[in-house]
Amino acid sequence: YVSWWIYKISDSEIVYAEDLLALCNRILRLPQEADRGRRMLRGGEEVDDPVGTAINHPVGHVTQAVFNIMFKREPVDGEGLHKDLKSVFTMLCDKDVEAFIHGRVILASRAIPLVRIDSQWSRNYLLPLFDWNIDGLEAKRAWEGFLWSPRLFRPFLVAVREQFLDTANHYAELGEHSRQYAMFLTYSALEPDDNIDSESYRVAFAQLPQEGLDESAQALAQALEGAGEKREEYWKSRVLPFWQGVWPKQLGLLSTRMSESLARLCVSAAGQFPSAMATLGDWLVPQQHPHFLVHLLHESELCDQFPECSLAFLDSVVGQDRSLAQDLSDCLNRIIKSDPQLEQDNRFQRLLQLARR
Repeated sequence: YVSWWIYKISDSEIVYAEDLLALCNRILRLPQEADRGRRMLRGGEEVDDPVGTAINHPVGHVTQAVFNIMFKREPVDGEGLHKDLKSVFTMLCDKDVEAFIHGRVILASRAIPLVRIDSQWSRNYLLPLFDWNIDGLEAKRAWEGFLWSPRLFRPFLVAVREQFLDTANHYAELGEHSRQYAMFLTYSALEPDDNIDSESYRVAFAQLPQEGLDESAQALAQALEGAGEKREEYWKSRVLPFWQGVWPKQLGLLSTRMSESLARLCVSAAGQFPSAMATLGDWLVPQQHPHFLVHLLHESELCDQFPECSLAFLDSVVGQDRSLAQDLSDCLNRIIKSDPQLEQDNRFQRLLQLARR
């Protein structure tokens, strides 16, 4: 394809911008097949893949090439789009040309730099694409494009606040990008923001299906694990307020996968382990394969610091699995070394018998 060649050339060291933009305009004016992005998987199952289709479609090639030209000019926030670039991007927002939807998927994936460079143009042409009430198909494509590689940028989220939260009601429509939405929604809710309050997030999370909440719980654990030496403060200032003010509290929503993520969350709380257990203890259930969780507890050395909480943790996540590794015995030994009275606890005796088997 000539469009693929233009895209590759635009990413090279030497770019003849005016000539390439002229070619881009000529290609966009040619008749294009729409190709809505259906692809076949094994077994004959059809899966919607708008992002994959967009990045491999001639219109997508051209759109990516224009972005390469834009970035090589090293644009400054607020300076506005150059006239030659703005004309191409505006053309792509013409919904009367069906094939241009692939260009809009790419535009949505670059929403943050577009908002930073030209907020006025973005409000007029780009941001309406994210509105489910205006056009459901366009919104689906726009959010999937953005969720291809999402980043937290508050001015963008504030500008599409209602549409962003409303996307929770369209979780199933996001296909392969639904997981990214649940995780992105979680990371966003963990960051304090006066423009989107906890009640608004609470309503959005209440709309997520079980799969979405499972993904959110995993994102929550990853966020705390990624806080490093600041995990205890992150638990107190971010995770605990999120759990208290946002997370749906119906235990009927609990799944084994969610419980495993929340168990990881407890161990990652480090010095706030007792607080995490007091908050999340009712959400911990026996795991079919608890080896990883037992190993995490063993490596954390929390058994030495908080023996009673550690015993409660083990009793919650360890069922009747008889193939547990040495870590369980080591945890139990540390627990009674720190608090010998716990040796008579029924929970301890059950786990000890299990470890001996």
